[in-house]
Amino acid sequence: MKKDSILKNALILFGITLIAGLLLGFTYSFTVDAIAEQTKIKTENALAAVMANSSFSEYDVDGDVAYITRVYEAVSKDSGDVSGYAFQLETSEGYDGTINMMVGINADGTINGIDIISHTETPGLGAQADEDPFKSQFVNKSASLLSLVKGNSNDQNIDAIGGATITSAAVTNAVNEAIIYYNDIIKEGN
Repeated sequence: MKKDSILKNALILFGITLIAGLLLGFTYSFTVDAIAEQTKIKTENALAAVMANSSFSEYDVDGDVAYITRVYEAVSKDSGDVSGYAFQLETSEGYDGTINMMVGINADGTINGIDIISHTETPGLGAQADEDPFKSQFVNKSASLLSLVKGNSNDQNIDAIGGATITSAAVTNAVNEAIIYYNDIIKEGN
């Protein structure tokens, strides 16, 4: 009798698992296109945020990179000249997971801006990396390595978010990789 009970429970559990798996697969098939479209929209918005009034073409990523997933050449819609480059970066060094972001570097070698595409950082702490007080510190800095400090965001220093040093460091390290790539690969190649 006990053997029948175990077999019956195993079959019930198998049936539940099978139905749940089929429902999950069915749901995924309906949402995969919507998710891809939302990801595309977020990327386009981030590109516009870091290099406004530009059209973009993907630039081949060469070399050894840790965070850079894509590089875009930005061409001014007004003049038709290369206005700079946008770097899509993904770092898993955030406090609570992955930070997907965009960095724009002007052709004159200054940072035009950064934008956080997605993150899983702690609300009220690390999530502040996606707010202007933190993001605006990067604007107009020269494309040379940045240092993370506490309380002094001048020259090439970025003031860490209070209570979110790990997130601040992850964003700054990713921006530094974009700067290195811009200086060593793009600028040297032109």
